[in-house]
Amino acid sequence: MKEYKFYKTFKNTDAGSVQNATCVILLILIAFLSSCNDYDLPETVNITPPISDGQSLSAISKQKLEGIYKVTKGRAVFGDTLILKWNNQNNLSIFGGINGLYAVTKGVKKDSSIYVYGYWRYALNSETGGFNLQLNPSDGSNVILSQNQARVPNLIIKGSYGFGNNSAKEEFEMVYVRPFSKKVLKDDFKILAHRSGGRTSDLLSISENTLEMIGFTENFGSTGIEIDVRLTKDNVPVLYHDEDINIRLTKKSPFNGPIADYTFAEISRFIRLVNGEKIPTLEDALLKVVDSTSLNVVWLDMKSVNNAMAKVIPIQQKMLERAKQKNRDLSIYIGLPEQQVLDFFKTYPNYQTVPSLCELTVDDVTNINAQVWAPRWTLGLLTPEVNTMHAQNRKVFCWTLDNEAFIKKYVREGDFDGILTNYPTIVAYYHYLR
Repeated sequence: MKEYKFYKTFKNTDAGSVQNATCVILLILIAFLSSCNDYDLPETVNITPPISDGQSLSAISKQKLEGIYKVTKGRAVFGDTLILKWNNQNNLSIFGGINGLYAVTKGVKKDSSIYVYGYWRYALNSETGGFNLQLNPSDGSNVILSQNQARVPNLIIKGSYGFGNNSAKEEFEMVYVRPFSKKVLKDDFKILAHRSGGRTSDLLSISENTLEMIGFTENFGSTGIEIDVRLTKDNVPVLYHDEDINIRLTKKSPFNGPIADYTFAEISRFIRLVNGEKIPTLEDALLKVVDSTSLNVVWLDMKSVNNAMAKVIPIQQKMLERAKQKNRDLSIYIGLPEQQVLDFFKTYPNYQTVPSLCELTVDDVTNINAQVWAPRWTLGLLTPEVNTMHAQNRKVFCWTLDNEAFIKKYVREGDFDGILTNYPTIVAYYHYLR
């Protein structure tokens, strides 16, 4: 995706004014970034399991617990409707309609009861707290735990929630309404997480473009990820969004300037991201996807140009073969965000056989035989163009859509095969609600 620099605003301004304005901007940025450190990050909520010897639920029990629920107590925090969806990290994710609400929980059983515990958080701010739920036989747990397919007509889940690290004392209750629709179960819609799960600036305690975020992102409802690829000085593909090493993404270090000015050994030894992680290689990131997740789409947003294809495409092919050997349903696309990147891609031998995603025109997509067209969301629903791509057996993903009203509209009215977003929890809510 093409990034636009704010310095273009000063194109017709004299050098002194530019220098003064730049100083002001830097001071504002430093103040802003410093203030971000005052927040309590969401995953620091202390979670105490209600029982110590719970057992995992069966696949049938998990399926019966999923679906649409009506909130009867706790609406001020959780809204009227919640989505319960198990992810392949063996966690139960809960999605709501207020401020991108989500909960990351564990679900276990003991005797005839089911216990769900974890934390809730708003994606659009830093509010968070503990979350404890319990389902007893009198409320339908025995039917959930049975191995037949019958659903509970009047399933009630009760519990409590808290704020921050305060005890979960506020009363909560929700009632089962219905399973996911046939459309949702049949539709292969992709929920694509920007920068592997969300921006570092969204106050997550896991940095963007990291192995840690790749391992966590399915809790947000993500079924695929977009990651940013750059080359180091010694031509090692790594994950990093910005061109320069900066305090927005990294801790203080002796290094500054373009990441391409440093070898991977130097970066690995001296640079840490804001939450303490290392900048990973592309190969390690894709190994994480293949071996440790059930993600089925990886969009490689190519930030470097010169020589990048020759370094990245062999890794893409290697990881696709590894996924095939593991019977993994996984697509890895070379992302082509602008003309210069496209031109370099077309110099690669047999480029038309390389799985790719093109953000340019539908003609460009057809000419290079890209599997995916990816227009920016501001162009609208683009129904005729989307239909043309589908007729050619190609997919269409739009990017980067964060506005909740438009997410709702695009999920309900659009024919896109997926949406790239910084808030996969919001996309998940409206997708599963259909």
